[in-house]
Amino acid sequence: MAQATQRLKAMNLEDLPNGVSVLAVAVFRLSRTLRLAVSQIVSQEDDIGLVAWRVLVGLNLVPDATQTELVDFTRTEQAQLSRVLKDMEARDLIRSDPAPGDRRSKIFSLTERGRSKHGILLPHVKQLTDALDAALTAEEREQFLSMCGRIAAASQKAGPNRIARAGRSGGVPAQTQMEVTK
Repeated sequence: MAQATQRLKAMNLEDLPNGVSVLAVAVFRLSRTLRLAVSQIVSQEDDIGLVAWRVLVGLNLVPDATQTELVDFTRTEQAQLSRVLKDMEARDLIRSDPAPGDRRSKIFSLTERGRSKHGILLPHVKQLTDALDAALTAEEREQFLSMCGRIAAASQKAGPNRIARAGRSGGVPAQTQMEVTK
């Protein structure tokens, strides 16, 4: 006689298993939805992905930036950003020059083609961001950002570094703050 097996199904926020945070799942889903929305807009241009878009935005704000500055601005892993920068340079969206005083480092800036891509995509991304911002009142946006900051701080306080350190030394490290920008 065959046994009935239970099948895995999509998690509903009301039916999460023990040990899973409803806030974490909701935030991950929202993040994925927002990233997808921006990615679909910027990928209309064949050679632009989400990280490349972030680089275009950053280099449109300042005349040039180091790779470290771009890692911080885009919140992208160093290795991934390095590949994206190399690809963007090969496609003439950005250029790099040796950094003064440190020939191993590079300074990146937009080319005319990169500025043009940014200019083409910006109105479409702005339409999305305007719609997102309009979804909440000013008071709701302030509350949402405050809640995001508290969740981020709680995550850092109880995150993997705390657990790893506590396991080695028995202590709990000082809390670090995650900046949530408006």
